[in-house]
Amino acid sequence: MTKSKWVAIRIVLAAVLVIAISLFFEASFYLSLILVAGLGIFGEIIHMPENMPGAADNPDGSELHPTKTIFIGLVVVLVLVGLGVLFPGLYSYGFGTNS
Repeated sequence: MTKSKWVAIRIVLAAVLVIAISLFFEASFYLSLILVAGLGIFGEIIHMPENMPGAADNPDGSELHPTKTIFIGLVVVLVLVGLGVLFPGLYSYGFGTNS
């Protein structure tokens, strides 16, 4: 598969996971999005040894270094949390919320 197909598959899976978390835990979509982004950081930390340049999942070193990926994920989570602080109405949409 091409790289763009993998990106599309990851986006669809993330959207399905956000909807599933919102549905099963009656959380807002926005909180679910923050949780999925946090899970992505956690997964990158767990798989860091395999993603290092020259390791099993990155033998030629063409992918981003895992520390850069973790840093980008942290920035995304902090921006999402910051937007949630600025616009608290974002937390009112989803399954089980009072909207």
